[in-house]
Amino acid sequence: MHDRDRKLYLFLDEVQESSQWEAELKSLYDLESLKIFCTGSTSSLISRQAGKLTGRQIVSTIFPLSLQEFIHFRGGNPSLAEDYKYEKLADDYLNIGGYPEQVLNPSQEYMANLLEDIIARDLARLHPIKKSYVLKDLLRIIAASTGSRTSFNKLSRILGLSVDTVKEYVGFLEMAFLVKPVGKWTTSYSERVYSQKKIYLWDNGVKTLLTGSGDEGGRAENAVFLALKRNNISCGYYAESDREVDFVIGSVTDPVPIEVKYITSFDWKEKRFDGVRLFIKRFPKVKNILLITKSVELTTAANNVTIHVVPLWKFLCFPKKNPVTAAFLS
Repeated sequence: MHDRDRKLYLFLDEVQESSQWEAELKSLYDLESLKIFCTGSTSSLISRQAGKLTGRQIVSTIFPLSLQEFIHFRGGNPSLAEDYKYEKLADDYLNIGGYPEQVLNPSQEYMANLLEDIIARDLARLHPIKKSYVLKDLLRIIAASTGSRTSFNKLSRILGLSVDTVKEYVGFLEMAFLVKPVGKWTTSYSERVYSQKKIYLWDNGVKTLLTGSGDEGGRAENAVFLALKRNNISCGYYAESDREVDFVIGSVTDPVPIEVKYITSFDWKEKRFDGVRLFIKRFPKVKNILLITKSVELTTAANNVTIHVVPLWKFLCFPKKNPVTAAFLS
């Protein structure tokens, strides 16, 4: 027996499975001495009738494991002097992703079943989706083009759906924490709204399931996006013609371009950095550039701009120690 005068901690998983969960939680909270922790797998379930819990709830997003958490799940941190071990762990992380069960017991069958459950249970059941299999086709296209600009018109032509339907379906995938669109970093509001989007995945394990291994550059860029998102750092991409910067953070008065190149050597004069060099030209107030690589680490300068070159594993594990991103972390 539990004394009703003592606070009880109640944990409920997939709370949305009860059709009246909001009213039931409100009644429990108001009548009993409880602190309730609830989880649900799609944001629309939380927001649909959130009014009943106004003033009683704090909503948090639980991300897949970070690289640092991934390493803890794998047995703990190697010595910082053993860079090669961190690089190998980062490669594993890019391939396996951050779903805890998948990290502990990697299985494509598990990931396939998980994805089917999300699409069938959390999306097709809740939304007017006439062809649920199209959601998986759409997700596969997104996974294959991670880090590339795309348009709803292009997706519409590929899938044979209307543009409005494609927009709606991308919204459903976003509600289920499978994808996250990112807009253009620009001073023009209309351009930001109507420009092409880059669509990232919430977990690289889904990319592995749908497109196989490979595309290290796209996986690394996706991991950097998740790290920015996890640390609540707003970002957008920059593009002018065929030249691009993966991410831009900060303000117009102090913008910071971030370029992800999963490489083992560095030459600032290479064509691959044309987009960053153009950005510096267009925005002369740039003071710092962050270049994220596979293994290169150095600090150099060009045109009075400091270039910080950092291995992916170090950026992901220690964002607060990075001189560029530390300033944006609360």
